[in-house]
Amino acid sequence: MDKPLVKIEKVGQTFNTKSGKFTALRDIDLDIREGEVVSLIGHSGCGKSTLLNLIAGLTLPSTGVLLCEGREIPGPGPERAVVFQNHSLLPWMTCFENVMLGVEQVFGRKEGRLKLKARVDAALAMVHMDHASGKYPHEISGGMKQRIGIARAFAMEPRILLMDEPFGALDALTRAALQDELNGVLGSAAVRPHRDDDQRSGRHHRRDREGRAAAPA
Repeated sequence: MDKPLVKIEKVGQTFNTKSGKFTALRDIDLDIREGEVVSLIGHSGCGKSTLLNLIAGLTLPSTGVLLCEGREIPGPGPERAVVFQNHSLLPWMTCFENVMLGVEQVFGRKEGRLKLKARVDAALAMVHMDHASGKYPHEISGGMKQRIGIARAFAMEPRILLMDEPFGALDALTRAALQDELNGVLGSAAVRPHRDDDQRSGRHHRRDREGRAAAPA
């Protein structure tokens, strides 16, 4: 069997609070392989986003280890793209420029301007936002902003796509259409935390008996 793209071993995460230490995750074991889509199901506050942030390298675990392609995750990297619940667009940049920002970080040193532009155009077209490429975030709706965030992540061609409930701001029809679109073009692995079963579309859905973020692989 192929080695996992991401391997999580005995990971725990605790936070210091006024009431003492709070345990968000405990003894999480999970393997994620190339092309696999994993949905993390659980109620709000059970640790789904905490685990996603650990895989993204935005935070480091209190215990255990996370590996990506056999190497320990020391922080953020272009092979692990994140689509946040909040679109996280820069307000002084157009939709095109927001997507281009991510593309330049990954491909800017090895590709010319025309190739970079083609990547951005293709990503915007995938989420049906090519008509708004010249608009600024304040000129478009919340759902449209979220689609730009999805386009930016996909344009970077990450090895693993981490999606923190990215469809929450979208209407049901747009959400269903984008889920089908993403499943059709997804070549990398993906992890999607969800509070309910309505948004999940992964081939594997893992939870433990207490509804925590993940169960042993």
